[in-house]
Amino acid sequence: MVVTGDSARIHTVGQLLGLLDQVVQASDRGDRSHESAADFWAEMLTTPGHPLATPLPDEALADWHERELLGSLDGARVLDIGCGTGRNSRWLAQQGATVEGIDLAAPLLEHVRPTMPESVTLTAVDVLRDPLPAGQFDLVYDSGCFHHIAPHRRITYLERVLPTVRAGGRFAIVTFAAERMETPNDRQIVMSGDTHGGMAFSLDDLKEIFGGLHAIELRAVRSDREDAFGPDFLNAALFAAGQRVS
Repeated sequence: MVVTGDSARIHTVGQLLGLLDQVVQASDRGDRSHESAADFWAEMLTTPGHPLATPLPDEALADWHERELLGSLDGARVLDIGCGTGRNSRWLAQQGATVEGIDLAAPLLEHVRPTMPESVTLTAVDVLRDPLPAGQFDLVYDSGCFHHIAPHRRITYLERVLPTVRAGGRFAIVTFAAERMETPNDRQIVMSGDTHGGMAFSLDDLKEIFGGLHAIELRAVRSDREDAFGPDFLNAALFAAGQRVS
């Protein structure tokens, strides 16, 4: 008997990850880190009154810049992962950076692209599967992408994203905070395929997951400033890559 298709026996990591992808895609919510979720994100991010439908930059991003923890942004090359409406990309460009913003939601990017500064390039990219912008970056910033990636694909994310940070550069991330919201454990998610609208991470989780980087600061996002986006259900973490911190 020849075994083919769904009956084929798994013998590679790629096959295992692909099978788990199918489990997630078959759930009621589907895989919100896949290009098939583009319309979902475009609708949500443009819904009036939704917390993410804001033009403001992230509180942690603005704070780290003011405290000079990001290094100089003037002339810096920045990768904005899950850029959405481009609110952080725009702010980074206003600080002098050249920004590559990537997101699944191609229709949304088409809508906001004409409003961006010339130093911002927006491209529809699946961070787990498509080629990433070439070269390395002084800052790689992820605001809300990582916590929608299914547990088995965090490995893929780390393997693809972390090498894009230059030695001495920064990697920064904002995620749902496990200290302030309930979250299913990874076993439940892998078994059901349901990512529950996003997974929450504690500060300890982030420090361990990104343990290959040098931790600069891990903290809760603060809601005490009016000129930035700072809901109290988020955590923020800032890391430096390599041995040379500049």
